[in-house]
Amino acid sequence: MSGIGIPGVTATPRGRKARGLCATAAVPGHLPLLDADHKVLLLRWARSDAQTRSRGALLKEAQAADVSIERAELLCDKLLREGWISRRETLAGGNWLWNAISWRDLPRLQGLLGLTSAGQRAQARQDKLAAVSTWLEARRNTAAASAVDPDLLDELAAGLADLAQDKLLRSDVLETRLALLKAVAAWHDDGQQGLRRNFALRAGGATKALGAADWRWLGTTFDLERLGIARFAEVAWLAGDIALSWQAHTHELAPLHCLGVPLDDVQRTDAIRAPRRWWLIENRASFEQQARQRPPGVALLWMPGRPSTAWLATVAHLLRLAPAPAWISADADPAGVDIACTAGALWEQAGLVWEPYLMGTAQWEATAQHWPLNDHDRRLLINLLARPTLAPALRALCEAMQRDGRKAEQEAWL
Repeated sequence: MSGIGIPGVTATPRGRKARGLCATAAVPGHLPLLDADHKVLLLRWARSDAQTRSRGALLKEAQAADVSIERAELLCDKLLREGWISRRETLAGGNWLWNAISWRDLPRLQGLLGLTSAGQRAQARQDKLAAVSTWLEARRNTAAASAVDPDLLDELAAGLADLAQDKLLRSDVLETRLALLKAVAAWHDDGQQGLRRNFALRAGGATKALGAADWRWLGTTFDLERLGIARFAEVAWLAGDIALSWQAHTHELAPLHCLGVPLDDVQRTDAIRAPRRWWLIENRASFEQQARQRPPGVALLWMPGRPSTAWLATVAHLLRLAPAPAWISADADPAGVDIACTAGALWEQAGLVWEPYLMGTAQWEATAQHWPLNDHDRRLLINLLARPTLAPALRALCEAMQRDGRKAEQEAWL
């Protein structure tokens, strides 16, 4: 069927009132000569990977590019004549009106326009993920990388897996978040501490470089507070028989349930009434429970998971002003043992005695909790048992966990 008024284009019937138009020539290897507005519009039309585009969608993009409907119609005719599209038309009121186009070779057109194709973008995405996976594997094989915070490796791996599974994530967002994985690791490795704006400045070059969506993703992927990336100033929670002094100003904690004091303020204290014993408790609910029924002469300190560098420095300051032996209570799991050892090292450095308290095999055996160990737990147990200075009670707990393959949380009994 011919005689449609467009040279080199033939029509194929698609029913009584429909037809398809297509150039008889093969798809060309070069772009047609385009005006500036036609070039802008074609870039918009070809950016989508959809093989077929409706008239309404194409004209909407023309309007967004400030190109008239008449100019858009002329571009469509030119693409049809040059062999880049086929076109579907319907007969209405005695006139043939086109309602959709199909690209004859969209990847070739995208290449000539300097646009990446769907396949190229998929390959680029895979290359980016593979590069970060290689980086993470190298980090995993470097013992020093996990010495300070063994949980970080698991968080990095989970974050990478999350990004790999989200196939709808825009390329620029993926690139930003892959960079954030490395930024968090670098922050940790350099021993940085600070507020979120400090991290944003280091990771993105400005205190507001990260948007709300990026912070939500970071917050679900990492324990930011543990890594020293605080939303607000980090606080030490204390309770019990202790008084803190700043020159002539002294604050008694004994009448209070507990008190949160910014770490910077605690480090400015110049005198502390020393308790007979410090008691560090990891679980926050357990800390608040014990703070209500504390023994006389005992000062309680909440140990916020894996302690940050700033928190450890604050406790070291407390010990210099108020030396006393310590009980340390953490979860009966590999991370809890590691956390207890990290905090206990402060007492060892000060020449003071500490002991694990209510976190031994007796509590572990008596609890109804039977949480299974994961791969990270098993790796950490091997490292813990290799330490010659591991306290006998903690060594016995680690051997029991390794033997039975389970762990527990202190909230069940403390």
